[in-house]
Amino acid sequence: MSAQDPHIHLLQAGRSLAECEFLLRQFSGEGAVPDLIAQARHHCDQAEQGPHENTETAATLAILRAVASTFALRHVALSDVCCDFDDDDGTLLNGLGKHDSKGVSRPLAEEAVLTAEAALIADPHDALMPLYLGHALTWVGNPEAAIAAYQEALRRAPDDQCARSALSSLHAPPTKRPQSETRHPRHAFALLRSAYWINNNEWEDALFLFTSVADVRTHLAAVLGPGPNIGTRSRYLTGEDLDDEGAELALRIYRPGCPITKYDLSARLHENTEPTSIDWTGVPVDELLEPPLPPGRPLRLHSRVCFHHD
Repeated sequence: MSAQDPHIHLLQAGRSLAECEFLLRQFSGEGAVPDLIAQARHHCDQAEQGPHENTETAATLAILRAVASTFALRHVALSDVCCDFDDDDGTLLNGLGKHDSKGVSRPLAEEAVLTAEAALIADPHDALMPLYLGHALTWVGNPEAAIAAYQEALRRAPDDQCARSALSSLHAPPTKRPQSETRHPRHAFALLRSAYWINNNEWEDALFLFTSVADVRTHLAAVLGPGPNIGTRSRYLTGEDLDDEGAELALRIYRPGCPITKYDLSARLHENTEPTSIDWTGVPVDELLEPPLPPGRPLRLHSRVCFHHD
């Protein structure tokens, strides 16, 4: 990739937003969130100046901008307005009118609505954008439009508990629960889930996207290998974390039109070796996952926003 390749900036924008998501979810919006959002927007601006190869790049850009806007609104609602706004239940109806007497969240709420609507146009299949549109519409006090957005989110991802909870809070009719896990309809990718203790009090259930199983193997080899945890944030998984009680490591492979393939990597750990390694026998490490997930594209899976790990 050249230095001007927009994919580089899209990946970097996603990296900043992944850190935002963690801070908002675990610590209700630490002071670092505004700077991370500014970084993400800067990289989106840089990506927009580069050549756009196809509509997927433009759609990824629109989605990342909408995520940044939603996180900005969520941060102000949590830290300045002191009002509930999370990815488990959504937010309170008319939080802007009832709880934000000074209107500090108004421009952010309006921007969150506009960017989510623009992203829906750019990618009419994405499951995250109608959910985030529903959050913004709930906050500004438009329950009818919010219900329609959440119902669309649930249609695209029937297992999303946040959309279901938000509809219940808005007294919308219940929808049928899914019989099986949602499959991603258009792209192939690998999802690595790692559950472990961050410290004595916080438990992290991390979900990261990879464009190939080979990238997952390379990443885990670095994580589980000797020496410093290179290439990962300090909060992210280390080899020692997998020794904790209840820790899990799992791989899921998504292919359009195919059942989700699952591998319990915890059961494949060679813990008595130095360094710790994984038995990859029977795992399609060298298989090309087609069509690939666009670089930097976040997805809504397992009621969570998942980002690329690069």
